[in-house]
Amino acid sequence: MKIFVVGAGAMGCLYAAAFHRAGCEVVLVDTNPAQVDAINANGLDLETRAGREYLPIPAKLPQEASGTADLVLLFTKVFHTDAALEGAKHLIGPETHVLTLQNGLGNDERVAQHIARERVLVGIAQLPADLVGPGRVRSMGEGGSLLYPAFTQDESFAVQVAEALTRGGMNAALEPKIHEAIWEKAIFNAAMNPLCALTRRTPGFLGRHEEGVALIHDLVEEGVAVAKANGIAIDAEPIHALTLVSRTDHADHEASMLQDVKASRRTEVDSINGAIVEAATKAGVAAPLTETLWRLVKLEEAKIAEAAARKAG
Repeated sequence: MKIFVVGAGAMGCLYAAAFHRAGCEVVLVDTNPAQVDAINANGLDLETRAGREYLPIPAKLPQEASGTADLVLLFTKVFHTDAALEGAKHLIGPETHVLTLQNGLGNDERVAQHIARERVLVGIAQLPADLVGPGRVRSMGEGGSLLYPAFTQDESFAVQVAEALTRGGMNAALEPKIHEAIWEKAIFNAAMNPLCALTRRTPGFLGRHEEGVALIHDLVEEGVAVAKANGIAIDAEPIHALTLVSRTDHADHEASMLQDVKASRRTEVDSINGAIVEAATKAGVAAPLTETLWRLVKLEEAKIAEAAARKAG
């Protein structure tokens, strides 16, 4: 299987490593020259609980990549989806599938604007990873992946993807109720990510303070109510369990939204909290906690934008 991983951040590199170990032909594709150069110079430097590896996975800028993919794994920020797939269109042939494991809601429809719906796969990643520096990734948690075709029940290609990831040391399984799983992940992220970003602290801090624990609980309950109002039958308890794992086993992990605000970057809050608020409005229900966090993070983004404008001017 020839695989292009578009987005060589922490998660993209982690998944590229699993496909590489499974014997797939893997190329990392990214617009960041420093990341591309570091990976090509030294190999992908990956540290997990099992140890440290240096993997000879080639990395290329989009215009340098060539060939036709069996699979494009999309791991860019959601707001870069259109540009990323446009930049990778020369890698996509008539049989190419695209798998999005991106955060938030609505990623399947975004991808389907660029490729036939029957070749869109969606899923969730259930493990943490941090980009320590150019070409260097650390993942100190356990977890795996769930995936499934977004719009069909033809599992044939999805089975191959899941088997390859599992052979490469990352447990992956098919989940016919993948849209429910995506909602569960979005609700988890809508609770944990903004609170980490706004407090500038990791999940362990939230878990040590009753205010944090209470907010997380209420955000999960609110998100589940919005999902049910939209016909998504999910239960709150598994999400509460995930937040507990985050606050304990992954206590020191820097959530992606926290990493973004610390680096003065745009966050994915629109596709997470914003998307849940949009779904709440559509269903005629309220989501005040989720909306408040959405607007507060948007204010953080506005601060970042204003600071950048002052520096540029």
